[in-house]
Amino acid sequence: MILRKKKYCYNPVTLTFDEIGHDRSYRARRILIITFVSVIFVAFTGYLLNYFLYSPETGFLEKKVTMLTNEFQQLLDQTKNYESILESTYFNDDNLYRIILQLDTLPLTIRYGGTGGSSRDGINTLQSDISYQLERQIDKLDVQLQIQRNSFTTVYTKAVELSDRLKRLPAMQPVSKRDVLYISSYFGTRTDPFNHANEQIHTGIDFVAPLGVNVYATADGIVTLSQNSRTGYGNEIIIDHSFGYSTRYAHLLEILVKTGDQVKRGQLIGTLGSSGRSTGPHLHYEVRYENKAINPISFFEHNLSPDEYEEIIARANNGYY
Repeated sequence: MILRKKKYCYNPVTLTFDEIGHDRSYRARRILIITFVSVIFVAFTGYLLNYFLYSPETGFLEKKVTMLTNEFQQLLDQTKNYESILESTYFNDDNLYRIILQLDTLPLTIRYGGTGGSSRDGINTLQSDISYQLERQIDKLDVQLQIQRNSFTTVYTKAVELSDRLKRLPAMQPVSKRDVLYISSYFGTRTDPFNHANEQIHTGIDFVAPLGVNVYATADGIVTLSQNSRTGYGNEIIIDHSFGYSTRYAHLLEILVKTGDQVKRGQLIGTLGSSGRSTGPHLHYEVRYENKAINPISFFEHNLSPDEYEEIIARANNGYY
């Protein structure tokens, strides 16, 4: 039974309020309209709830979003871990290499790189959004890696340059310690070995050894002279090592290289002799820097054993230096 409000109207004849009645068809139409509207409302509400809140597609998308959020969080944690490794390991190693190679170290303010952007980014994108955080972290890591990659390139270039410079530094004795009998003259002032009267400047070291023993290049370089000298050096070889250094090997018995040859440290270039102005078999060895003679004794290790010297020669001939 449908309850409804009763309506009344004033009757001036009877001076009373009479109930307003409706016929049966009116009530039927009213019930039909109410029922129709109710059904439509319920159906539309159910459709909306089903479509937006409870549909299988919605449930799948919600699970997908949750899964992606978790994956983004894992990636964000990984990038932060990589950043930590980069800072604790590679930054420190790189600065150590720079110190060894005499390069300026890079402070963290440079290694982290400058970052910035439009103020609109903060308005349109929530800082708490995981995808935004991941994007910013990846951008930050990319900048740091680029700076580190450039730094390693600089370090590598400097290391190659230094390696080449060290290979061209006259850093070994030209005659094996096994063959050297003694040093007859050192660098500096000495009396003339022929008249024993006049003092003269001796511009090298004289290694006394048996006739014909091997003479080795003391550093990488280019042979700029290999001939019999008119100045008393006899058969001599001069090697230009670049970086201002050159070496002379004089009084040789035999010359085994020619002008223009590229030679390596430890390479056999001649044999010890007594050619030119000489009192007996020996090698006159000079080191020059910027075309000025300097003391060769400062350039090789005196405490090497003969076996250690031979190992240096073997390693040089096998391409280790």
